[in-house]
Amino acid sequence: MSERLNDHIQLLYRVQERLTNAQPQAGGLISDEILHQLAQVIDLLQEHSDSAYARGGDWLVHIFTHVPQLTPAIDRDLLWFFGGECLHFLTDEEISLFQQLDELEEENRQRGAVFDRQIAKQLLQAGGSGFNA
Repeated sequence: MSERLNDHIQLLYRVQERLTNAQPQAGGLISDEILHQLAQVIDLLQEHSDSAYARGGDWLVHIFTHVPQLTPAIDRDLLWFFGGECLHFLTDEEISLFQQLDELEEENRQRGAVFDRQIAKQLLQAGGSGFNA
């Protein structure tokens, strides 16, 4: 499993943990079905299923359009990762940031250099430029 895929699966696990922990106090807002669908997305990604990305994107779009109260529990990186309709929920600044990160990651990959996406993201958000991990 690629490191990037594994990182996003870990983000999904954190979302799952946040939602599961909040479920008892959420007054029915976080249904068992929402949690079940999230678990399915995680499983599909781990199995490298072709349908994982479509299912993940559909799950996120459902959350952002039908249960927007839950969006603070979702890492913005996941919207970029799943792409498609999920991109509509990102700001122009976020899209620019993710594009820069992808470009830096590719440059580092081509040079065979190690790239830490989280550190690069923090540096770009802090106004750093010319980052090479």
